[in-house]
Amino acid sequence: MEGNVSTWKEQGMSDNDIKKKIMQAKHNLVNSDLREVQIKGANLSQGNLMRANLQKADLTEVDFRGADMMGTLFDNSNLTGALFTGSHMTQTVFNQARLDHASLSGTNLANSFFKWAKMSGTVFTKAVMTHAILTGTELDRVNFIKADLTHATFREAVMKGVQFNFAKCIRTDFRETEIEDSDFSQANLGQADFSVATLSNTKLANTDLHQSNFTSAELDAVDFRDANLLESNFTDVDFKGVFLEGAQLNGANLEQSINLTCEQINSARIDKKTKLPPYLNVTWEGKKFECKPGL
Repeated sequence: MEGNVSTWKEQGMSDNDIKKKIMQAKHNLVNSDLREVQIKGANLSQGNLMRANLQKADLTEVDFRGADMMGTLFDNSNLTGALFTGSHMTQTVFNQARLDHASLSGTNLANSFFKWAKMSGTVFTKAVMTHAILTGTELDRVNFIKADLTHATFREAVMKGVQFNFAKCIRTDFRETEIEDSDFSQANLGQADFSVATLSNTKLANTDLHQSNFTSAELDAVDFRDANLLESNFTDVDFKGVFLEGAQLNGANLEQSINLTCEQINSARIDKKTKLPPYLNVTWEGKKFECKPGL
C-alpha cells in the first residue's frame, strides 16, 4: 500500500478515514509503513501484514485473527485486547509493547521478540514460541498452557500468577527471573536454566526437570512433589520450606545446598549417584536407603 500515516494526515484524512483505508487494503499491507496509526477495533483478520511497520500504534482490540504477520513490527504499540488467534507471526517484534488481555492462542511466534513487553491476562495457549525472546517482560496472570517454549528466553522477566501447565520448556532460559504464585505442573522443563532465579509459592509438581539448573536460585515454598529432577543442579540453594515428596533426585547435585533435611530426602527418591551435603549421612541396604543427620 502506498503512502504512510503522516502523509495521509497531511492530506487531511481523519483517523477514521485512515482506519477504513487500511481495512479495505488489509490483504495487501506487505511492508506498509503504519507507524503511530490509531485504528482501535479495526478488522484486519486474514490480512497480509508481512513486515509491516506498526510501531507506536494504537491497536487496541484490533482483530488480527488468521493474518500473516511474519516479521511485522509492533514495538511500543498498545495491543490491549487484540485478537491474534491462528495467526502466523514468526520473527515478529513486540519489544516494549503492551499486550494486556490479548489472545495469541494457537499462533506461530517462533523466533519472535517480546523484550520488556508488559502483559496482564494475556493468553498464549498452544502457541508455538520456540526460540522466542521474552527478556525483561512483566507477566501478570499470563497463560502459556500447552505452549511450545523450547529454547525460549525469559531472562530477568517478572512473573506473577503465570500458568505453564503442560507447556514444553525444553532448554528454556529462566535465569534471574522473579516467579511468584505460578504453576508449571506437568510441564516439560528438561535442561531448563533457573540459575539465580527467585521462585516463591510456585508449583513444579509432576514436571520433567531432568538436568535442570537451579544454581544460586532462591526457593520459597516451591513444590517439587513427584517431579523428575534427574541430574539437576542445586548448588548454593536453600531448601528450607521446599517440598520434595516423591521427587526423583537420582544423580542430582545437592552437595552445596543448605537447610536440606533428612525428612525431605527420605520422602524423595535418590540413588548412590545423588550428591548430598556433608551434614547428611545416607546408609543403603540393597535399594533402600535411610538418611540421618551428620555430625
